[in-house]
Amino acid sequence: MRNYLHIDNFYCGRCEEVLKNVRPKSVDLVLTSPPYSDKRDYGIENAQIPPQDFVNWFKPMARQIKRVLKDTGSFVLNINDKVVNGEQQLYVFKLVIYLCEQLNFKLVRDYIWYNPATPPNIYSTGKYGRTKKSHEYCFWFSVSDTWTFNLDPIRKPYSPDMSKFLEGRCHGGRDENTRPSTHNFNLDVAWADHGGSDPGSVIESCDSDPGSVLKIANTSSNDIFTRTCKERGIRHPARFPNQLAEFFIQAGTNEGDLVLDPFSGSGTTCVVARNLGRHWIGIDANADYCEISAMRMELERRVENNEV
Repeated sequence: MRNYLHIDNFYCGRCEEVLKNVRPKSVDLVLTSPPYSDKRDYGIENAQIPPQDFVNWFKPMARQIKRVLKDTGSFVLNINDKVVNGEQQLYVFKLVIYLCEQLNFKLVRDYIWYNPATPPNIYSTGKYGRTKKSHEYCFWFSVSDTWTFNLDPIRKPYSPDMSKFLEGRCHGGRDENTRPSTHNFNLDVAWADHGGSDPGSVIESCDSDPGSVLKIANTSSNDIFTRTCKERGIRHPARFPNQLAEFFIQAGTNEGDLVLDPFSGSGTTCVVARNLGRHWIGIDANADYCEISAMRMELERRVENNEV
């Protein structure tokens, strides 16, 4: 009989192999950010994948991810592309097509993670014919036509101007309030208060409400976890911010659900899942990253209990 993995643990190994020991249809959400193509040093062999090989490299993991997800489960993929010899590569979109057309995932929504803190780079000069890239993709896939989605936890607070609509202090019917986009509004009645608006920004409020653009500055560079890693000489090259994980875990799971990250890296997905009352499993091929993830989880516990 197969010895399945225990929840609330980190496991070291190649995810396509470790995932084989996860119980079928047991996971509510897979949230992950795989290695950047041909770009980063992750401290393990065969981690720098050329763009032309990326889709084939990811296929074994994708099949295992599909196997372990519940029929109501979701898969959120944070991924970025790159420019090679002056041409932006297409492997990100080819992977999305493979996941949908070959593995029968359903694309729920394509999100843009906009990082306003993206530093200047070679493209900032303009001499390469394009601007710097300050966003990454977050593709939300479902296994079936039914998946968990919670809007209320991810709503952003209403703007001060919204109060006049909620209190019924505006006037005019739909014919008098038509926008160039053809949307119209009835202002003769008070609008329903849903506790916040459809999320357009996770951290900062903004005048517009784009819904699928997540504006999150990736600026955490001196927190207790980062300082501890520096003291131990361990560094992870590509941490995504807690708020990004919070958005998808709150929206795509309920308390007590199981969240899995097959490229857990510094453990962000797992730490956030724990903090939100979810169970979790983290997998990474780099033993140092598994060590710092466990260390980070312990630091979170100590902070929570006022021990540091």
